[in-house]
Amino acid sequence: MKTKRRAIDNGYNHHKVAWVEDGKIKTIKYPAILGSSTEAMTELGGGYANMYESTSGERFVVDEHVSNRISLRTGDYGLTEGNRVLVNHGLRETGIKPDDEVMLVTSLPVRDFFSSDGSRNEDLIAGQKESMMKPVKVVLNNTDDPVRVANIVRSDVVSEAVAAAFDFLVDNVGESAKPLHAPLAVLDFGGSTFDVVTLTKDLRIRHASSGTLKRGTMDIIEPLKRLLLKHAQEMKIKVSEIPDWMINQVMATGKMPYFSYEDGKPKNTEMPVNDVIEAAAAETVSEIKAFVKQKIANFSEYQAVLLVGGGSLLCRKLFRDWEELPQFIVMDEFANARGMLKLVSI
Repeated sequence: MKTKRRAIDNGYNHHKVAWVEDGKIKTIKYPAILGSSTEAMTELGGGYANMYESTSGERFVVDEHVSNRISLRTGDYGLTEGNRVLVNHGLRETGIKPDDEVMLVTSLPVRDFFSSDGSRNEDLIAGQKESMMKPVKVVLNNTDDPVRVANIVRSDVVSEAVAAAFDFLVDNVGESAKPLHAPLAVLDFGGSTFDVVTLTKDLRIRHASSGTLKRGTMDIIEPLKRLLLKHAQEMKIKVSEIPDWMINQVMATGKMPYFSYEDGKPKNTEMPVNDVIEAAAAETVSEIKAFVKQKIANFSEYQAVLLVGGGSLLCRKLFRDWEELPQFIVMDEFANARGMLKLVSI
């Protein structure tokens, strides 16, 4: 049996998965949203939808439409059953079957992967490795026994941002990293944090010019709700509040969905709101840019400065002054997941 490899960037906001299929890297993402078994949902043909059972016997539902979300923003997130269930959901979404042997690599934020003195946080890394080896079962219905999602035979953990550097340095899975002639910086715009990681040309981490700011795309949500509501009302669109599902759609597409009416009949309509997103993100990005400049005073000292993560494309317009610099490169939100896959394959 051929072992299958999956890399899952298991963040607080979304999980991103990378794997190789037919010689090409494929990627998907899904919201990191979890509910209890009381949130059970069923398919139209019967049977539970995305319900899972952990080793403790507790059951969870993975779906962005659960009414009461389980909070995931905890210091031990990487060790929790909820995180493990979300990771296994990603395995199922990418075609993993119960008998498949899986080599899994997951991630930790830079601030968690390394201790304050720059050493690896071995206890947390080992704990997440061990946690991911524990089986998770999918609950298909209320009569049949739950079925194991996958047979995970190996579990690795790598640092986010460092992984993104390898996505930049390695063209294809299984190849060696291209040489650096000067330091490299990674700016990882995540859901709850913004990480700055600088690497020497010998791929050593420079901790003095690295660090984490507790700001991310999740800090944009509340101002975005306020500004969208104001904009919609100014445009005479009938809306009393901006729900979470609409925010997800806006952040994914840059368009706000609503109903317009023609001859008294409702019609699905979308309004471009990129300018509203930019205004909502301005304060957070301003803080982020000031933090980066504290760590990296002169971009020209670096061969490349990479902007990655979920906020990289969402807030790209707010970094347009930096994009004029030859070293500054904007990558997409899958850079960490792809880099994880490449890193463990070297």
